[in-house]
Amino acid sequence: MKYLIIGNGVAGVEAALAIRKNDPTANITIVTSSAYHFYYRPKLIEYLAGETTIEKFTLYKEEFYFKHRIEVIRNITITSLDPINHRISASDGQIFSYDKLLLATGATPFIPPIQGVTLPGIFTLRGISDANNLMQYCDKIKHLIIIGGGLLGLETAIAMKRFAKNIIVIENLEWLLPRQLDKKGSTILQAMLEKKGIQFEISEQVEEIYGNRKVEKIILKSGKILPADAVIISAGIRPRIELAKSAGIVTAKGIIVDDFMKTSNEDIFAAGDSAEHNGIVYGIYPAAREQGRIAGLNMSGEKTAYKKTIISNILKITGIDLYSAGEWNTDNATIYSCCDSNMYIKYLEKENPIGAIVVGDSHAIKVAQKVMEGKSSSHELLQLIKENQRINQSI
Repeated sequence: MKYLIIGNGVAGVEAALAIRKNDPTANITIVTSSAYHFYYRPKLIEYLAGETTIEKFTLYKEEFYFKHRIEVIRNITITSLDPINHRISASDGQIFSYDKLLLATGATPFIPPIQGVTLPGIFTLRGISDANNLMQYCDKIKHLIIIGGGLLGLETAIAMKRFAKNIIVIENLEWLLPRQLDKKGSTILQAMLEKKGIQFEISEQVEEIYGNRKVEKIILKSGKILPADAVIISAGIRPRIELAKSAGIVTAKGIIVDDFMKTSNEDIFAAGDSAEHNGIVYGIYPAAREQGRIAGLNMSGEKTAYKKTIISNILKITGIDLYSAGEWNTDNATIYSCCDSNMYIKYLEKENPIGAIVVGDSHAIKVAQKVMEGKSSSHELLQLIKENQRINQSI
């Protein structure tokens, strides 16, 4: 059996390993446009901050692929897919055939249609090459603007403190991390980040990025003008569905898959940031890893259903502990919470845990994670909340 995987992120590599485990004689090939072997993408922020090296977060070296008899072809761009003849074509003229194909094509950063967005000095952060280009350009700059106050935007702001003296994050919504935090939790987090030297423009939109030969300033719709030596756009991602769509595979936001990660074509599967399951494009590492594994099992004959991934987030390297999981804004749930200027805990449950938010308390995060993952009852978390309520009342 000949298996072909497009993409060497976590979904593609996990699929290859699952296939090899199930099919010892399989021919497995991964093709990727990346120049790098599979690396742990969440560590990219630490790399940007100068706290790790590429070697340390490259998980599998050449010998690993040799041992598992997985061929990896890098620096190659796939331009077309022919489902009828079971083959794909690359930009250099190479043609690859397959019996089973996995589309683990990932996602690309979303670039808002802002005037001046193509000026030199404007960056996105998705891979190692992006980080390298950003660090080279931003050496000794003074003013850095980050468009987008999501998780990646905030993490990038802290990581870039070693390059830029003045960093401003622009968020067009009412508060930071609206998908992860309620307003109270966001207000506490923002105050903590401001103490670390990050400035914010909340409920603001960018009207124009201005510059002669490179970016020089940002003009907001409110009329405010911000100096800018460089701009990082962190406005979310868009699944890479072009290859699938051009081949007649059903797509929506992502490449639509069933519970077995199969697309509308019997021999083509999809997983990771490019896949849409039950109307959800997760865009998070844990979901990509699990979807890749499930896809590999099903491709190699072991029928295994994918169940939804609990969306959870941990803010990294900011020096601030933050955890968010499940749904935290729902009706008819019992809500338990406590807070002060340096800490916020919110927990929701019906008969079972619904959602949890923790800001500024590493121990509470560990407890909340166990509760949300079904590894512990809510008793310890509720005790923590009650104890913090008692302490705050006594102050």
